[in-house]
Amino acid sequence: MPFFSVIIPAYNRALIVETAINAVLQQSFTDFELIISDDGSTDDTKEVVSKYLSDNRVKYVYQINKGVCAARNNGTLQATGEYLVFLDSDDTVEPDWLADFYKCVFNSGIDIAFCNMKVQQKDNSFKLVDAAKPYADSTVKGMYIAGLFTLKRSLFLQAGMYDEKMKFGENTELGYRLKAFDLKMGFVKNYNIIYSPSQDGGSKNLENKLTSNLYILEKHAAYFNGNIRSKKLFMQVAAVAAARLGKYKQANDIFLAALKADKTDMKLWLQYLLSLFQVIAKFKWKVK
Repeated sequence: MPFFSVIIPAYNRALIVETAINAVLQQSFTDFELIISDDGSTDDTKEVVSKYLSDNRVKYVYQINKGVCAARNNGTLQATGEYLVFLDSDDTVEPDWLADFYKCVFNSGIDIAFCNMKVQQKDNSFKLVDAAKPYADSTVKGMYIAGLFTLKRSLFLQAGMYDEKMKFGENTELGYRLKAFDLKMGFVKNYNIIYSPSQDGGSKNLENKLTSNLYILEKHAAYFNGNIRSKKLFMQVAAVAAARLGKYKQANDIFLAALKADKTDMKLWLQYLLSLFQVIAKFKWKVK
């Protein structure tokens, strides 16, 4: 049984998935299996992956298109490793990514470990993000982004795996469910993942952001009612997505609900007032 199961979901990723695969196969720590979970690709993803199947650590599983959450879950059901690591097909990792995770969790009782991240900017420079303190104005530890964390497979299964209703923010939603467990966390100091943010200008992505944020707020209402700042931030993101989609009435309603959570936020007041005037809102939140 391998120590790690690395799961890469892929949907029509023939042109880029090899970069992620090669980054895993070139790890200094070799006790792992790599599962490529194909989410119903219609391009040459299967043919690209087949070149790697001579390595007995590599597995390929296929499902009809159900979304990234279902693909990760399907990969998990085929996994045998003690710890799971999820990696997106457009990201890459440093050679000691798994080795550092192993040093952190082996014989430590740690349930979940995080590494630091380098976020690639549009000018090809990198922004460094420390997983132990990812948000400067928050006490939150740990950042739930694929590739940044490894967790016990038994814990992931106990938590219910990924919520397949999610089309955006699925790692964040998983993190809220994991808060129900008394987790022992570990942190790797090295910046071991190179993360490429998705561009969210498209209407489909904005719609996913809007519906998923509202879904998370409803699903975890008990948590957010006790964490007003987080509730307000989720509502702001949803409201801005609605405004960028031209759903100004819905944006206005969400901004107003957020103000009920924090009437002292001047930026929120300004956003709310702007959303009342469609011409201004259309200019302010136009999709680039």
